[in-house]
Amino acid sequence: MDQIVPDRRPRTASPTAAASSIGTHAGAHGARGASKSWLGGALLTALLLGLIALSIRSVSGDLTFVLLGSVGLAVGAFHYLFPGSQFFTLALTNFIGVYACIFVFFLESNFHNIPPLTQAIAFVLPLAAFLGGAWWRAEDIRRIVMSRRLREGGHFDRIFLWMAPVWGIGALTFLVPGQDIDTQTVGAIFLLSMSAVAAIVALVARDIAIFLLDAGLLFEGFFQQSARLVLPAFAFLTFYSLCIILFGAIYTIMDRFMVEPNFVIEGVRRDLTFAEGIYFSIVTFATVGYGDIHPVSGPVRLICGIEIIMGVLLLLFGFSAIIGHARPTGRSDRSDPL
Repeated sequence: MDQIVPDRRPRTASPTAAASSIGTHAGAHGARGASKSWLGGALLTALLLGLIALSIRSVSGDLTFVLLGSVGLAVGAFHYLFPGSQFFTLALTNFIGVYACIFVFFLESNFHNIPPLTQAIAFVLPLAAFLGGAWWRAEDIRRIVMSRRLREGGHFDRIFLWMAPVWGIGALTFLVPGQDIDTQTVGAIFLLSMSAVAAIVALVARDIAIFLLDAGLLFEGFFQQSARLVLPAFAFLTFYSLCIILFGAIYTIMDRFMVEPNFVIEGVRRDLTFAEGIYFSIVTFATVGYGDIHPVSGPVRLICGIEIIMGVLLLLFGFSAIIGHARPTGRSDRSDPL
């Protein structure tokens, strides 16, 4: 069964003037909240794409510009075909970023010697096929996008049907490196593989659009809930930082007033500086334990044990308090897709 996500637009009809004013105010507030959450999602997406672009530059510098250009064209095309679907295109942008990571993985593993032009053409083929399939089914996809329905279940089989052959083609490419094949033939195999993927994507463009719509609505709900977490999370981090500083100061003070140094730092037993005390306190409080600094005296080991216990308890109760503050009992956000 599909879950209907309530419409966030202000209601134009109301039995009384007072009710109309309240509805308009609520609608404007909802629009502002949606705008802010979309902006936050866009900034995170831009950061993700920037990191991906910087990382794949080591594989092929030209592919970086192809990635960014493809995102711009895809987002522009979908805003033109499906106006008002900000979170849908936001999900599409992130989907392209994930696709770029997978593409580079297969490129580095099986096709690292092919020319940059072949890489760029192969990267664009599935995206162009998706845009073509979306244009072909534009009216159908537009109804899906504007319906703002979150699918609860029953669509996993359809997702698997179009993902399984794509991953199957990717798995078959691992047979290429073990063969004695010249670079030109390898490039042709790569283009043929990506063409097969593009054909599948074109045929299932509608199902991919449904998948992206669900992801976009979940993004929207996630950012709305994240906005409610800002204040309690900041309070939790403030108390968390206070505990870390307190224990860091205790470690440093104990080193100052005890005869022998209490820590071995990178193989040398010496006094702890305040910066090193804070660092060791962070590592201990988070129960990470890198081992570059470790205690060697009984009193300090006892303090470390207390800090570890406090850190675990604070994380448990702190996260519970944050979640409880974000969605208190007896109140629900009717505009939340989740």
